[in-house]
Amino acid sequence: MVARNVGFVLTSVIILAARVSAQEPGPMPNPQEMQMRVQQIMQQRPREAEAAARAFLLGVAPDRVAGLDSLRDRAKQPTSVEGNPIGSPAAADVYWMEVAQLTVQFDMVQKLSQRDGARAELVGKMFGLEANARAQQRAYRAAAESGRPAIRTKIEALITQHFDLEDQLRALEVADIERRLAEVRAETQRRRERRAEFIKWAVDDIVRDALRPR
Repeated sequence: MVARNVGFVLTSVIILAARVSAQEPGPMPNPQEMQMRVQQIMQQRPREAEAAARAFLLGVAPDRVAGLDSLRDRAKQPTSVEGNPIGSPAAADVYWMEVAQLTVQFDMVQKLSQRDGARAELVGKMFGLEANARAQQRAYRAAAESGRPAIRTKIEALITQHFDLEDQLRALEVADIERRLAEVRAETQRRRERRAEFIKWAVDDIVRDALRPR
């Protein structure tokens, strides 16, 4: 499920996506490392992260690009005029939190696509839904009480889609487990059927080794 703050999924989504066949080399994303990367981007605010975040949205949630641009524009507004505070100084933090999350998610999907295209596609769609859910969360926070029920309905629809995609991700995991189990069972049966042959080979090796000159 999406985290309560619709922030950055570091539990079931990443864990499920990371469960790829053991034969596929290379490290998978580490949730703690990814959280640290989000914090690092928020603090350092590299311009290349903005480009990465925008590119990712174009792929997974193109309808959110304008929203990201709006957050950026608010973040660039002056926080004071002649010493008098105006607007919200937290606007930049909101924008860079969104950029950081999208950038790290983008990197994860790219790496995952090199190992498992089906999982990468599902995770990308889930992250796109989360971007929309975060936007609705911000709208809910700013809305009048009378407008909040409608926004809640939109959030519920997004989370429902997210849950369905997670279910598909779990189905891939189940299929992988069943495939590996079938392989182990087949190998076990093969060894049982050739038990005498394997024992003879093992004994022959031991005897030959015993007769080798030392």
